[in-house]
Amino acid sequence: MKMEQIRKFGPRDGSAAGEGPGMTRSSLLVAALMVLLLWLLSRETDALRIELGRVSERADQAERLASQRQADIERLTALLGSERGSRERLRHEQDDLRAALVGHQQRLEELKHENQKLRDWAAESLPAARRLRDQPAITDVDAYREHLSGSDARPAAAVEQSAQ
Repeated sequence: MKMEQIRKFGPRDGSAAGEGPGMTRSSLLVAALMVLLLWLLSRETDALRIELGRVSERADQAERLASQRQADIERLTALLGSERGSRERLRHEQDDLRAALVGHQQRLEELKHENQKLRDWAAESLPAARRLRDQPAITDVDAYREHLSGSDARPAAAVEQSAQ
C-alpha cells in the first residue's frame, strides 16, 4: 500500500518520488528565483556602491569646505587682532593729538593777548620819532655839533602842536 500511496501522491507523470521532471521544474524554479534574487541583490549592491561613492564625495567636499572655513576663521581672527591693535594705536595717537591741540589753542590765546599788548604799545605815540622827522637832515659832523649846541631843539609841547 505504501507504494501505491507514493504513486498516488507522487508525481503525476509516473516517475518515482524525488526524481523526474516535476522535481526538475521546481529545482529550475528555485534556481531561477535564486538567480533573480542574486541579480536584484547585485543591482542593490551596485546602487549602494554608487550612493556610497556620492556620499563619500560629498563628505570629502564637506571636509575641504570645513578646512577652508577654518582657514578663513583663522585668517579673520588674525585680521581682527591686527585691527584691534591698530584701533588701540589710533586711539593713543588721537589722545596725543587732542592734548597737542589743547596746548596749541592755549598758546594761540597767549599770542592773542600778547598781540593785543603789542597793538596797544604800537598805538602809543613816540615823540622822539616825530622829532626826528621834523629836524633838518644832518649830513656831517659840523652840522651835528651845530644841532646839539644850537637852540633849535624843540620842546615836546611844540612837537605835539606841529603833529596836529
